Amino acid sequence: MARSLRIHVPDGWYHVTSRGNGGAAIFRDDDDRRLFLGLVSELPERFDAEIHAFVLMDGHYHLLVRCRRADLSETLRWLQTTYSVRFNGSHRRRGAVFHGRFKAILIRDESALDGVARHLHLNPARIGGLGLAKEDQRRAKVTGRPDPAKELVSRRIAVLRGHRWSSWPAYAGLESAPDWLTTDRLRGGCGGRRPAEQRTALVGFTEEQIRHGRLDDPWAGVVGGVVLGPVDDAVALIRRASRRPGSAQAEIQRAARKQRPAWREIVEAAEKILGRGWREMSERYGDWGRDGVVTVATRQLGWKLIKVSKEVPAMSYATLAQGVRRFRRLEPNRPEAADFAARLRDVLSKPRD
Repeated sequence: MARSLRIHVPDGWYHVTSRGNGGAAIFRDDDDRRLFLGLVSELPERFDAEIHAFVLMDGHYHLLVRCRRADLSETLRWLQTTYSVRFNGSHRRRGAVFHGRFKAILIRDESALDGVARHLHLNPARIGGLGLAKEDQRRAKVTGRPDPAKELVSRRIAVLRGHRWSSWPAYAGLESAPDWLTTDRLRGGCGGRRPAEQRTALVGFTEEQIRHGRLDDPWAGVVGGVVLGPVDDAVALIRRASRRPGSAQAEIQRAARKQRPAWREIVEAAEKILGRGWREMSERYGDWGRDGVVTVATRQLGWKLIKVSKEVPAMSYATLAQGVRRFRRLEPNRPEAADFAARLRDVLSKPRD
């Protein structure tokens, strides 16, 4: 069987899903689900991947991801491989956990993101007994869709909002969003100026369908099973990827490695801009200069946090990740930090022969 096509672009939006091998459960208990989300929480720092939505079902998961760099396959390979090793160890089993490679659809039409996120978030309610499963939807096309009873609507909403292993409770204002979940785009996608207005609009947009029992299919416009967007653009991407499978991605990665500045170059440039030494920055607790160096290196200069941790052995991976999160919160409110990051990026982003 030919391997499914992968199309990777920098700054690309993807809907990602994967199922259990042979239809088996990939999450047997809450410990498994906590383990998986713990790994997902590392993706922003390890791979510069934004997580915008997620849902875990017993036999599969869904993610809405934006990859700032073109490395979706590497990101998901790490996630699924790491989870599989730990899952097998925990349950004393061997063999594949996931059914082959993950499935990813590149979303080129950003106006479709809200519909895709809605489809993802409604997964917990699309189960037997609530009238929203695939069989129910197929039957409704033939027999019609009667308006559901009030009690059934209440059960659907209770199931949806009560599903703990989803980003929907955070979007619906029922719990706090984890700091690794990027919520700005989807929160404001359905209208409203103030946060409360945006939440009301989003909840209405998402839950309206289960109130009426009519579920839209966001994948009707998918081209070749891999791209959702303008047909001409999708066809061009598919042709390019099909002509030389993997070659475009390999070229991007080779170019990124070639252009990536050495760690010493980054440190020297930072010292020159700030007028103080790296040792002083690295040894001072919570120093925003050090945090800024690591942030620019990992977010904009092609470095991975795991590689940075080897260059700064006195600091753990977790400490560096915390520093990146701290700097990203600081940067919008502190002009000198934002100016430093911009200057460091500009100095080190110049093309190299």
